[in-house]
Amino acid sequence: MYTRREFNKFMVAAVPAVAGAWPAFGAAKFSSKFGGVQIGVETYSYRSLRDSSKPWSPEWVDDLLHRVASAIAEDGIDVCEFWNGLIEPPGGLERGPVTPERLERRDSLRKWRLSKPVAIYEKARKTFNDAGIDVEFFMYNFDDSVTDEEMDWPFEVARILGSKVVTANCTVKSIHKAAPFAEKHKMILSAHSEDAPFDPNIDGMVFGDNLLAAANLNPYMRITLDTGHFTAYNGDALKFVQEHHDKISNLHLKDRLKNHPEPHTDENTTEWGKGNAPLIQILQLMKREKYPFPACIEYEYKSDKPADVEVKRCLDYAKTALA
Repeated sequence: MYTRREFNKFMVAAVPAVAGAWPAFGAAKFSSKFGGVQIGVETYSYRSLRDSSKPWSPEWVDDLLHRVASAIAEDGIDVCEFWNGLIEPPGGLERGPVTPERLERRDSLRKWRLSKPVAIYEKARKTFNDAGIDVEFFMYNFDDSVTDEEMDWPFEVARILGSKVVTANCTVKSIHKAAPFAEKHKMILSAHSEDAPFDPNIDGMVFGDNLLAAANLNPYMRITLDTGHFTAYNGDALKFVQEHHDKISNLHLKDRLKNHPEPHTDENTTEWGKGNAPLIQILQLMKREKYPFPACIEYEYKSDKPADVEVKRCLDYAKTALA
């Protein structure tokens, strides 16, 4: 096992892969499995590819999907978690007072979801699959205002995308409400360990006891452990993975400083290896114990470099840990 200092020296000495042209869709399939551990990526990592100067439209979405799929393929990653917020029209609730204007925007988003825009997700699957990428997880925001009708939609989208799991950015209240729908659709629903921006309660899903309570609601429930958020709220991510690996559907790999339980931003999320999340130890544990779930890169720290460059840097970090 590497010490942090030895690991950092190894990373500095490693020769980086030369970035070539973005591969044409339909190219030979590549693999991002190293030492038996599947490394994936959260599409949130490529949020900077959105062109905020243009209004939302299906054409805007189509262009963004090609940008993101090309970037993931260039990084050589063949599994992703598809974050719904990447392509949905604006309207999700965030931190701060719930104003009539925000509620109106949220209602507009609800109506878009209930219109069942299947074609957008069919195109998303084709775009990603043609680029050599499998969409294994679909992340959906379950805020406290989510309706029963909205609960069905993410499971339908997951099937359209070819995903096996719906991962839930959620609250304690909303994940309990969503759990019966996982049974209804006979699909895994995985609670994400995050201090969600729409969660009004401090005792939220970033804490281990709430995650385990959600995982025990029914046989279809699992956990998506975010190593960064869990660490920031003083959780022991290595111990949690070791003790509860059978309840985990996937990881979000991220680094943060311990004992920093404030809303996460790019500024308080550290570069990999500069925080306290035990990323190296977790990856080596997964390799040693042959845990079957993927570890998904979530690039969220501040950088002046393009997203694909930083994701590749994270991938190289993981590869070195698993060498």
